[in-house]
Amino acid sequence: MAGLTPMMIHNVPAAEWRRNFTECSPGHIYQDPRWLELIEAVYPHLRLHRLVIKEGDGGTRCMLPLVEMKPLGKIRSMLISVLFGNYGGFLFPRGLSTETGHEEIQALQQYFQASKAFAIELRTVKRLPQFSSGDVTFKKFEIQFPSSADELWKDVISGNARTSVRKAERCGVAAEFENPDAIDIFQALYERHASFMGTPIHRREWYRTMAALFRDEALIILARCRGRYAGALLILNYGRKYILHTSVADPAFRDIPVSDILIWKSLEYLMKVKLTDSFDFGRTRPVAGQLFFKRKWGGIEEPVYYSYSLKPGYEVPRILPESGIFRPAVFLWRHLPLWLTARAGPFLRSRIPT
Repeated sequence: MAGLTPMMIHNVPAAEWRRNFTECSPGHIYQDPRWLELIEAVYPHLRLHRLVIKEGDGGTRCMLPLVEMKPLGKIRSMLISVLFGNYGGFLFPRGLSTETGHEEIQALQQYFQASKAFAIELRTVKRLPQFSSGDVTFKKFEIQFPSSADELWKDVISGNARTSVRKAERCGVAAEFENPDAIDIFQALYERHASFMGTPIHRREWYRTMAALFRDEALIILARCRGRYAGALLILNYGRKYILHTSVADPAFRDIPVSDILIWKSLEYLMKVKLTDSFDFGRTRPVAGQLFFKRKWGGIEEPVYYSYSLKPGYEVPRILPESGIFRPAVFLWRHLPLWLTARAGPFLRSRIPT
C-alpha cells in the first residue's frame, strides 16, 4: 500500500524518462519529454531534472519535470516545473489517482533540501495544500467549444470581440494558414513585437526547434494587412485540446485589432478543420488589459497556482514587467536598437523565471 514504505525519488536519464512517460496521461504539452529536449537543445547551460518518484514496490507513482536556472541577481539557482511553459506539475501513470499526496511532496522536499537550489516552484492548475503556496499570480481561460462555429460566434464570445473582428476585416486583415515560410515570418514578427513591449527574446533557435520537435502539434496562423504580415499566433496541440503559446503583432499595426481576428479565425479553423474540443488561452498575468482581452472570448476562468518551497533567508523571486522595479528597465529596453536586443535578449531570457 502506498505510504507504508517511503517513496524514493530519482533523477533519471532522458531515455528512462521517455519510457516512463509512455505509461502516463499528461495534462499539458509542457509535460511532454520533447519540451525538456527543446530546452536542452536551445539552452544547454540549463540543467534538467527528470524526476521519477517510485513507491516501495518499485512501481512508478509520478513524474516531475524540473529545470534549474539562476534568476537575475541571484547567485544560487532555483528549480522550476516547467520553465518557459504555462503549466507544470506532477505527471501520473494512467489509472492512478492524480491527487498529489503527502508522500510525493515529502520525497520532493527531500530532493530539494539536498540540492544547491534556493527555491523550487511548481506551476499547477490545482492547489497543493501540502506545499507552501505563494500568491495566485496568473489566470487561465479555456473555451469548451459548442456544436458549431456559428454558435460560438453568436452565444459564447462577447459583442466587444465581434466588433473588433469586424473592424479588422474592414481594415483588410486576412488570416493565412499553412504558409511554408510561417516560422521565418513568425520569428521576424516576434522580434519586433518583443522589442516594442520591452521583453527580452529567446534565442532564434527556440521557435525553429520547437516547430521541428512538435511538427505535428505546432500551428502558426499569420495575418496579412496592406501587403504586409501584421501578426501571428503559435498554437500547440495536445490530444483534442489546443493551447495558445505565443501571440505577436507588428507594432506598426497597433491601431488595428489584428490579434482579435487571428483569435477568431483560429477558433473557427480549429472547430471546422481540426475537430478539437477546447481552446486554452494559456497563462494570463493579472493585468487589466490582458484579463479583459481573454475574458471577452467567453472562456472559463480558473486560477493557476504558483507554489514554492524556499530555503531559510530567501524570498520568492518576482521578475514581472509590471512591477515598479522593472519598469525603468522595460522602458530602456524598448528604446534599444533591434540588433542589440536580439543579441542580449537570450542571455536575459534564460535568467527570468517565467
